Amino acid sequence: MTQTEAVPAFPIRKRAHRQSSFRIALRVLADGMAVSSALFLATALRFEIFSGAPGKVDGALIDYTLVTVIATPVWLLLFWLYGLYEPRQVLSPVNEFKQVFHGVVAGSVLIFVADSVFNRNLARGWALLGMALSFVLVGGERLVVRKFLHFMRRRGSDATRTLIVGTNHEARTIAKTLDREGWLGYQILGFVDDAGPDSEELEDGYTVLGTLAQLKDLVDEYRVNNVLIAASALDPGYLNRLFWELQDHDVDIQITSGTVDLMASRMIVQSVAGVPLLYVRRSGMDGLQRTIKRSIDVAGSLFVGLLLSPVLLAFALWIKRDSHGPAFFKQVRAGRDGEPFVCWKFRTMVADAEERKAELEALNEGPGLLFKVKEDPRITKAGKFLRRFSLDELPQLRNVLKGEMSLVGPRPALPSEVEQFDDWTRNRMKVKPGMTGLWQVSGRAETSFSDYVRYDLFYIQNWSLSLDLWILWRTFRAVLSAEGAH
Repeated sequence: MTQTEAVPAFPIRKRAHRQSSFRIALRVLADGMAVSSALFLATALRFEIFSGAPGKVDGALIDYTLVTVIATPVWLLLFWLYGLYEPRQVLSPVNEFKQVFHGVVAGSVLIFVADSVFNRNLARGWALLGMALSFVLVGGERLVVRKFLHFMRRRGSDATRTLIVGTNHEARTIAKTLDREGWLGYQILGFVDDAGPDSEELEDGYTVLGTLAQLKDLVDEYRVNNVLIAASALDPGYLNRLFWELQDHDVDIQITSGTVDLMASRMIVQSVAGVPLLYVRRSGMDGLQRTIKRSIDVAGSLFVGLLLSPVLLAFALWIKRDSHGPAFFKQVRAGRDGEPFVCWKFRTMVADAEERKAELEALNEGPGLLFKVKEDPRITKAGKFLRRFSLDELPQLRNVLKGEMSLVGPRPALPSEVEQFDDWTRNRMKVKPGMTGLWQVSGRAETSFSDYVRYDLFYIQNWSLSLDLWILWRTFRAVLSAEGAH
């Protein structure tokens, strides 16, 4: 993280408010253009392309232009009611499209209701076309806006200047996550905590800027837009005082759930006797989900294996010609519940690589129990190419077909590594290992051993088919861009 130097305090709250209002106004304008374009296009298709005639009311043709002008702001109001114009909205693409879909359907239903109440005789085909086109155009427009914002945020624009309250594990994990996911636009300025003096450097490269008593002054001094509170770092009684202290400051407040190992989709805020409680859905796969996951594994590995069979053969021949030894590297790994199995990979090192491993122990750069050397002299020319694009693991499709591995899951560990796992780490053995996983698509070359374990356990705790599909998509992108590979 790039440390931000202290800047003189000056009034910027109105400017921040104007920036937020301007951003929302642009969203409203873009949505309005998309909705009106969809309804105008529906009119052209229904009555010009499909050769239909507009209905009549009191002897006059229905003016669909006027209907569009009236319907557009009503739909924008519905979008607002569905939370699409929150000032600091951070939605996943799936949730955003859900809300767009709900808003579009609600708008279409309102058209049918209004038509029935006022007997306007609107064409049903026009309304249905308008609904379908609105979802496509609004969804497409919001995707473009999302990608543009991500592009700008990765370059430092539209930043949310954030102070994190607390310096414990949860606070530092949140900070690292937000720093890594630059597209979210969080600019972590530093930490506030009574545990350390001002300007104390933490082991992760972050700085404690001051104490809790100085928080209000720090908000002004560093032009803070957002205060993110690590709930597990503070006494619950102090949290209420903190909310009151910041009430008169134009600053957003976010508070963590107290755990970084559960996805938001598993948690629901419930009011019980007026007390906000987090309800956590149960995790794990039932019989149907296991069947679906296994079906995806078999179908996916067969499809990819058959599709890439000429490429796999070409790689095998290249490896044989490039260096002495077999085309494939076979190694015993620990599967589900520690059951050993033979894991297949393309050979990327010289034939006697295992014998030479002891010579390189001093150069090991791998996290924790993992062995990795960035410039490993044992890697062959063909191996460098295969590792760069993570193609050396394609032979594991055979392991997936045999049911020893899954397309998505924790990294298959060596038996020697498993022997050193503590009880917490051993939980990652409860599922089949995978060809790819959350750790592999989360900057694996830069993560620590604790991150590697946390990602695997996070995946197990929060497993879903949508998470598997997201990881497969991220893997495809990572292979194309050679992200995080050694």
